[in-house]
Amino acid sequence: MHLQPLLLFLQVFTLVLPSVVPDAPASSAGLELLDPTLPSELPAQTPKCTVAVLDHAFAVGVASLPMVSINYTQPPDCSAPWTRVVLEVAMAASGPARKHRVAAVWLDGVEILRTSTPPLLTAADAFWRVQKDVTRYAAILNRLAGGGTVSMIVDNSAVDLAAVLAANVSFHFYRGELSASSKHTGHPSVWGLYREPADLVIPISRERGSYGSGFWFQISGNPQAVAAPVTVPRNTYRAVLEIFVSYHADDESWYMNPLRFTYNAGDVAASTANGGFRQLYATVDGRFVGGHVPYAVIYSSSINPYFWSPVTAIGTFDIPSHDIDLTPFLELLLDGRPHELAIGVKDAQKYWLLSANLHLWVDRWSDAVQAGIVEYTTPTLKVNRNAQWHNQDGHSEVDAEGQLRFVGWVSTSKGNMTTTVRQKLRFKSQVSVHNRGAVRQADVVNREKTTVTTKSGQRTVGKVQLLMEAPLQVQTSVVRVAGGPTFENTRLSHQLQETAYVKELSEVSMSTLSDRQEAEGSAMVHEEEAQWGIASTRSYYKYTDENSCYLRTVNAQEGAIKVDMASRSCSAISDA
Repeated sequence: MHLQPLLLFLQVFTLVLPSVVPDAPASSAGLELLDPTLPSELPAQTPKCTVAVLDHAFAVGVASLPMVSINYTQPPDCSAPWTRVVLEVAMAASGPARKHRVAAVWLDGVEILRTSTPPLLTAADAFWRVQKDVTRYAAILNRLAGGGTVSMIVDNSAVDLAAVLAANVSFHFYRGELSASSKHTGHPSVWGLYREPADLVIPISRERGSYGSGFWFQISGNPQAVAAPVTVPRNTYRAVLEIFVSYHADDESWYMNPLRFTYNAGDVAASTANGGFRQLYATVDGRFVGGHVPYAVIYSSSINPYFWSPVTAIGTFDIPSHDIDLTPFLELLLDGRPHELAIGVKDAQKYWLLSANLHLWVDRWSDAVQAGIVEYTTPTLKVNRNAQWHNQDGHSEVDAEGQLRFVGWVSTSKGNMTTTVRQKLRFKSQVSVHNRGAVRQADVVNREKTTVTTKSGQRTVGKVQLLMEAPLQVQTSVVRVAGGPTFENTRLSHQLQETAYVKELSEVSMSTLSDRQEAEGSAMVHEEEAQWGIASTRSYYKYTDENSCYLRTVNAQEGAIKVDMASRSCSAISDA
């Protein structure tokens, strides 16, 4: 079953190996790079006001501080309340930089965007933009009426060719009523969990941005967690921890790690062979309070970078954050004293960048509320690791599953509310190597079901249920030239599927998301960087709820868009 991709690649290999290997396909000047996702639903076509807050050119590959911070005061004509606030980061690049860069935007140390830049495969200019609904951070924006800072970082490296990334950061503020089909914020799980923005957002990050190198923490091994002291107002009745994460160096492709050193020397460091399972987790004063298996974002210089130009991989422009509802644990936090809130990654290798935001809702009619923990059930996470190898060929598998249940109550001015958090997860990563290391295949399945239920007595006043599934398949056939480059032919299929069920009192809503990409292509790799490649990529995005539907299909081939169709009708574009 593994010979057909290899034979196909050998045919391509024969065609592209004359006496001189051709240059990378030329790109048009001003190539636009895009992420075909759902635009934010807005109350009006034009914002009430738009504020440009940052305009800066980041030099990539030179010795300079990668973060810039500016003083910012919210203009009086853009004051709260807002129905929607949209962050827009417009970027343009000139000069080759074959390695992606991770970037982030912070408001007074509160991270509001984690993003990744695409690789610049030619010297031609390119541009792209990221738009994100940031209404959930309204409390921070409102506080900036008294002044604060906006910071942005583009992580740097001195081993790359010099390039310039120009970034412009703006906020768009909207007012007015939302229609019935405008409840979501561009991601189906967000609007259900955060119908109303928090009253207070506390950053869990490095103090003062560590003098220009970023507010995020860096972890380089397991077990390792990073912590910050937090003091929670005594009238807090709900708490949700939002964690931003990205992975780099040995763990850049953690989801495809084998369980042993399998490939020829120089391909994979022995330290990376610890299997393809990672768990993001949080603790309060050392007590485990929840976790997730991160969604596997494929950076645009990974696998075959020619897959991701001009269409980027799922989640790279807006890397998903991960939410943990801490409401059942408020009893531990409401004494008015500082507590240690820690975040970490199980089985991590160097290195991961983490930061978090603690979203808090307060009871304005009470100086203090009472809370208690009713149930704390965290069975040991079951992780099975199996491997069978003979020389370079073999098979390894990591299979993990677990469940948890937390129950806690809070007595507020609105009554006694009991919150139950339930979660089930199942993860499997299989890595196979055949034909003396010439054919590699990785299959990953990540499933998670999270339910948060709030009751007043026996009456359910709120319920959110989110089902997530993220399958990934990658198959690569490799031809090595003695003393020369490596030629790889790769097929990839990647998906993010989510179903959200939300109930508030008598109002019930459901939404589904299917984000799928399939790609195939070849690349010449030298010293771990792709020097030439051809690829075709198909992206299919579908979002539906009870009031709306959004479809978009984008097909790209050899760096150019061949098909780009979008529709608000579910029957307009085939799902084939």
